[in-house]
Amino acid sequence: MSNIPRVSLEDTYTLLQLMRETALMKGRQAQADKLNPVTEQMRTLVENSRKTDQSAAPHTQPPAGILGQADFQQLLEVSKNRPVTQPPAAPASDPAERNRLIVAMAAAQMSEVDIARQMGMTREEVRLVLSVQQRSTPNVQGGYIR
Repeated sequence: MSNIPRVSLEDTYTLLQLMRETALMKGRQAQADKLNPVTEQMRTLVENSRKTDQSAAPHTQPPAGILGQADFQQLLEVSKNRPVTQPPAAPASDPAERNRLIVAMAAAQMSEVDIARQMGMTREEVRLVLSVQQRSTPNVQGGYIR
């Protein structure tokens, strides 16, 4: 058992829990009862694996595959040393400001797809904003388009 990765044990345990819960939700009590001892045994294995991993933590193996490559390790170090910055805020949290930006982008001949990508919304939302804006702008004769 010691050569089974802990992640595999945890994933299997989670899968067993999901199977048991699904059986209960579908009213299959007998199936859930059969899975219960297996789930409990797997939980014990996972807990023992965690304890073993914690006691063996100083004996960590070097990363394998792409994680072990020198250039990846350099990138990892750079990213660890870089200060954490706040993620950029939404382009405009105020709906009126957001709509104004959408109309300005459309006036600058930006496509609906590009506007949607830039604003983090769907094309339908962009079309809706532009449609509402066109209906609420006065036309040349001084009246509003209905």
